[in-house]
Amino acid sequence: MKDIIIIGAGPAGVSAALYAKARGKDLLLLEKDRVGGLISHVSKVSHYASLADNESGEEFSQKLKDQLAFSNIDVTYEECLSIEKKDDFFLVKTDKNSYESKKLIYAAGSKLKELDIDYKGFDVKHWPYGNEESLKGKTVIVNGGSDGASKEALYIAKFAKEVHIVQNQNALMCIDEFKKQIEASDKIKVHTSTSLKDLEIRDYKCVKAILDDCAICDENGIEIYVQIGQNGSTDLIKDLANVKNTFLDEEISSMIAGLYFAGDVRIKDVKQIATAVADGTLAGIKASK
Repeated sequence: MKDIIIIGAGPAGVSAALYAKARGKDLLLLEKDRVGGLISHVSKVSHYASLADNESGEEFSQKLKDQLAFSNIDVTYEECLSIEKKDDFFLVKTDKNSYESKKLIYAAGSKLKELDIDYKGFDVKHWPYGNEESLKGKTVIVNGGSDGASKEALYIAKFAKEVHIVQNQNALMCIDEFKKQIEASDKIKVHTSTSLKDLEIRDYKCVKAILDDCAICDENGIEIYVQIGQNGSTDLIKDLANVKNTFLDEEISSMIAGLYFAGDVRIKDVKQIATAVADGTLAGIKASK
């Protein structure tokens, strides 16, 4: 039996693991996909102390892996299928094994939403990093006007012919830093108070994107990226926690003995790497007591 099982190896889960390991705990860090979670996909990590200039999510993820390796913490790449609270321990079943622990830290993060339209088999993407070749000289639509969407639109503009940001709010919702860069770009056009409604697909290419108030056309094909928010990864824990709009309405220490929550899976005023790391730090320390 492990002292602590940590589900999720994003910034929150990694932070929890580092602090628990330093306190001599026998722990298991479970991750179904990639160390770093969503942040591992971004084109540029920003506004976190100690970052290198223009550090990509992939590079940030590698730093997390290196730090885990330095602390002799292995990442077990298995998908968690269920979590049960027994009398005095937790039973976690994955796609490969079953594990038991005295305490559990749930840091499963979130996943990106999809547009509520029929993509008609067209390959709609979320992350431009790694897709630079397919963006060169293209017309690109980025759905969403948040910080994340705006940052990715700016990255896409380095390669694309033109970028259209489609935002259903009446103004961009991003911070001033990104807004000023978007306004200064001669490649980016912002469409506010509108939404993508339909696609015209021809020969496996999107040649027309229909918005509420106009259409964007390009016979050479349009690339579409979706950044319209996130849903919390709470399906596994919903029987042990309060869930509101797919996120956990919980403090770091839950009402269930030995159960802790950390990171973007929680409802918080601010969701950033810094707050995820803070959550993980507290969860790791509390679970180690």
